[in-house]
Amino acid sequence: MTGNPRGSIGGVLVHEGTEGHTGELAAFFMEHRWLLRRFLVAQGCPDGDSDDIVQDAFLIAWTRWQTIAYYDNPKAYLYKVAIRLWHRAAAHRGQTGSHDEQQDVLETTPSQIDVGGYVELSDTLTRWFGQLPAQQRKVAGLRLIADLSEVTTADILGISLGTVKSQLNAARKKLAELRDKDERDEHRDGGER
Repeated sequence: MTGNPRGSIGGVLVHEGTEGHTGELAAFFMEHRWLLRRFLVAQGCPDGDSDDIVQDAFLIAWTRWQTIAYYDNPKAYLYKVAIRLWHRAAAHRGQTGSHDEQQDVLETTPSQIDVGGYVELSDTLTRWFGQLPAQQRKVAGLRLIADLSEVTTADILGISLGTVKSQLNAARKKLAELRDKDERDEHRDGGER
């Protein structure tokens, strides 16, 4: 990063060369930061790491914003960067990314209330996502949380469109089963959980 500071977006200094895009970048940050964090937590990323990854992903986007701003879908680029950062962080910690390790992280990760007024990622949704196989969790997160298209999801994950469709279908079935099970358990327990 070169140039002189010109202001800040979300506490990040904006440098010369990006000032013409500061408003766009600020709007992009405000629109996507909580959804990106929610996606990462649903993938099994610990809270502290998810905050760092969100910040790093936006810093990377910021350094390349003059190009990214003209992409058809800058959000897809942001999620692709965040997924790579999450994989790198997991590898650095020696995590294999296995379902059991990610489940342990999900079970010990408290839900955070986001001050932006968005809906918090509930413990229930986190638990449900944690019970999906890794590929289904990624596909479902990109489609259902990030609201990216099937084509974009396939591109980000480097898989076929057919695989996205089949993994999403399987994830939706599993999530529906988990929802139904929780509803039956709640009804059986007299509405107390």
